[in-house]
Amino acid sequence: MTADFNEHSSSDSDDESNSSREPGFRWPGFEKDEALHWSRVLLRHSPDPQRAGIKAQMSSAIARGVAVAGPGWVSTADAARSDGFTPVLYQALFEALGTIPPGSFRSHPGHRKVTFKTYLPGIPYESELWSDWPRLFLDEGFDAHAATGLTLLRAEPKFPVTRGQEGS
Repeated sequence: MTADFNEHSSSDSDDESNSSREPGFRWPGFEKDEALHWSRVLLRHSPDPQRAGIKAQMSSAIARGVAVAGPGWVSTADAARSDGFTPVLYQALFEALGTIPPGSFRSHPGHRKVTFKTYLPGIPYESELWSDWPRLFLDEGFDAHAATGLTLLRAEPKFPVTRGQEGS
């Protein structure tokens, strides 16, 4: 069973009616368990800003085994999955990214963080930036932090210096 970020489910049973073919399923193209895993990760690393109260409701639903779908979550998971990410790899990327100050790289997505007053911020997934990350991590043996730093470094030419950065 899945829930939109503001819906309440009436049943948490795990029977045949709770499959990915359920009419209200918010994760087309994802199996129920995979959608739940992506929900957990995207709750922590939302592509769009969310109100804290809504995130609390989402967290409660996820704890009950209900895959939730906030704005942009399904398209984010689909794009990341197409780039070779699993929920575990996505979590590793964003944990490593959190250890790198945005001022270290012009390409750091922290510069493009989406914020609204009274909302928890969101950082969008950028396929053109991160599509090489799974290969660096899985195939070339870089640890998550090194793969993240290398990916940001390679992307620097795509992010020109802006006013105020010239002397940095």
